[in-house]
Parts: sequence; C-alpha cells; structure tokens
Amino acid sequence: MKSPATPADAGSWRRVLREPAFARVWISQLTSSLGDQVFPFAIATSVLVDDGSVTGFGTVLAARALGMAVCVLIGGVVADRFRRTRIMAGVDVLRTVVVAGAALAAVGAPPWALALLVLLVGAGEAFFDPAYESLLPRLVPAQQLEAANSLATATQRTVGILGPTLAGAAVAVIGARSALLFDAATFAVSAALLVGVKETAPGKPGERPGLRIGSLLGEIADGVRAARSRPWVWAVLLMSVFHMVTTVPAWFVLLPERLLRSDADTWAYGVVMAAFSAGALTGGILVRKGVTGHPGTVALLAQLPFGLAVGLLGATRSVPLLALAAIPAGAGLAAFQVLWMSALQRHIPDELLGRIMSLDWLASTAAAPVGYALVGLSLAHVPVWSVTLTAAVLFTLSTVAPLLITGVREFGGHSGPDRTTPAARSSEPETA
Repeated sequence: MKSPATPADAGSWRRVLREPAFARVWISQLTSSLGDQVFPFAIATSVLVDDGSVTGFGTVLAARALGMAVCVLIGGVVADRFRRTRIMAGVDVLRTVVVAGAALAAVGAPPWALALLVLLVGAGEAFFDPAYESLLPRLVPAQQLEAANSLATATQRTVGILGPTLAGAAVAVIGARSALLFDAATFAVSAALLVGVKETAPGKPGERPGLRIGSLLGEIADGVRAARSRPWVWAVLLMSVFHMVTTVPAWFVLLPERLLRSDADTWAYGVVMAAFSAGALTGGILVRKGVTGHPGTVALLAQLPFGLAVGLLGATRSVPLLALAAIPAGAGLAAFQVLWMSALQRHIPDELLGRIMSLDWLASTAAAPVGYALVGLSLAHVPVWSVTLTAAVLFTLSTVAPLLITGVREFGGHSGPDRTTPAARSSEPETA
C-alpha cells in the first residue's frame, strides 16, 4: 500500500520518486526517451543521405503518424482491459525487434521497407501512450499526481532540449545502423525495467471477455459517451481540436518561414525553439504542487501567451522579441498539460481512463493535417499578418470560452470524490 504524502512534501519530486513502482517506470521512460531522440536522425540519414529521396522520407514520417492514428482508439480500449505496465513492456519488446530490424535494413533498403517498419513503431505507440498516461494513478497517491506529471514533463523537455544535439552527434560518429541498434537497446532496457512493476488496480481485468470487433467498437463508443457526459472533459477536447485547426500549425509553419531566410539563419530558429522548450520546462516545474481553487481556470488562462506569440509572428522577425514571447508560451502550454493530465487521472474512473486518454491524443493531433492545409491555403491569398492575427484572436476566444462550461474552472473538482484517494486505494490489490 502506498503511504500518503504529507502537506509538507506534497508536490515534491523527491517524494514521488520514493514510490518504487513510479521510480522504475520513470527510469524506463527516461531510458527509452534517449533512444527516441536518435530514431528520427537515423531514419533521416538512412533515407535522405543513402537514398536521396525526399518523397521517400515523407512517406516514412507519414507511416509513423498513420500507425498511431489508426490504432490509438483501440489502444485506449486495451489500456482499460489489461495491466498497463504489461502493455507498455510488450510494446517495448515490439519496438526493440522493429527498430533492430530497421537497423539491419537501414543500408540499401528502399524507403517503403523502412516505412512498413516505422508504421509498426507508430502502431506500438498507439497502445503504449494511453497505457502510460492512464498508469500514474495506479502508481502514486492522488495528491502526488501533479508532481508525477510535472517530473515526467520536465524529463521529456530536458531530453528534448539536449537530445537532438547528442543524437545528431551520435549518428555522425557511429552511423545510422549503430544508432538504431542503440535505440533498440534502450527499448529493451525499458521493457526489462517494466517487468514486475506493481500497479494498484481495481477489479480483475483479466476476467473480462475477449475483444471482438463488435465489443471493441462498443467500448470505443462507451469512451466517447463518457467524455460527452462530462461537460468539462468534452469542452476541453473540443478546444484542443479547434486549437489544432486554427492556431498551433500556424506557429510551426510560420516560425521557420519567418526566420529561415537562408542557411545562415538556422541559429535564429534554434534560439526561439530553445526558448520555447526552456519555458515549457519551467512551466511544468511551477505547477508541480498543483493549484488550489480553480485549476481549470489557471490551466486555460496559462495558454494565452501562446496566442500572443503566434500573433507576434506576423508583426516582427526580431529574434529577441520572438524568443522572449516563446518563453511564457511554452511555459503556459506545459502548465496546462500537467494540470489537465492530473485532472483526468484524478477524476476519470480507472476503467475509462485509457479511452479518455486516447481521445485526448486524437483531439490534440488528428486535426493537425487540416490546420496545416488551412495555413498553406490562407498564405496563398492573404498576408502573413492577417493569418497570425486571426489565429491569435481565435486561439484567445476558444481558450476562454470553455470557462463558461460547468466543471471546467474546477477541472471536475466539484463532480464528486477523487477516485484515486489513498483511502480508496488502500483496499485495492497490488498486482504485478
């Protein structure tokens, strides 16, 4: 049984790392994250340098996204049926085999062969991510969820800042094949760490009937109904879709377009993105102890600086100004993510959490292609400042509007008792 945190150490990374199961999962994810940084560099080198095909490289990138998009809702159902650490370990074993296969095929293989392997990696991620995001309530007490999510976010951001440089150097020094073998090894280590992790879970998922097409579709529909029956969840999911259609792609398309006027300008783009990542790291740390009162209000309003940063893109190419705007923009998005994940983990019943997490992923990413297409179409007909100003205004309005919906300001805090309180969990069996 987990020991409840005291008010003095609630929100402490040191305290949450004293939970043995969480510590093992965290180390496993840190290990595999380091390998993840190598993967895109090694694949890009294999396709672009060895084959010289930009189209082939695009196909490989699309394959990973396609694999995840097709399977993520199924992954949510599976996460609600089976032990989540076992799902994660199984996916890590799959990724070990697939990435090792990509290493063997890296030299001389046609892009379509690599695309098939990368498609499997994306499909594996579709099962891994909902299981991982819905696992934390089984590993730590409810009052430690913000600290656990904050540490996970800070770790990802730190690896994201340092990883690309180290990964690029690794591929340059040891080559794409050896780099992919290193990536495969990190997945193997991650799988080994996950084996035997004890997760506190209600009920006995193994006794549920096997998955069939009809039951699978029915359980996906149950997840959608569960989200729609909670206005605060449904409102934020719709907000995420709207952001991905109207605003987020504008940042990622127009930032390089505004700054990369020549090869010599890559430093400028790097500075702004580094500032954004540094802000995200800071934002995740600041909310590690959670927010009392109205966490939903804080989380949504924290996103507003991102809209300002997007609007600024149309007004200036000044690197210092854009970098300065990127810091609070990254901080706000990271703070929102920590508070939002913690709220879902605290208030959504365990047997539905995997499906809600898969819907959250779908809302945050599936609409992105539409957004990228709209940005390109808009730039062909109107000036940049008009696109960024419109995106900033729409982002601001769509971020504030959900605060009018029941439960959004509290992020479900008034909808009933926490379903992950230590008292409730103390009677649940710990299973491997």
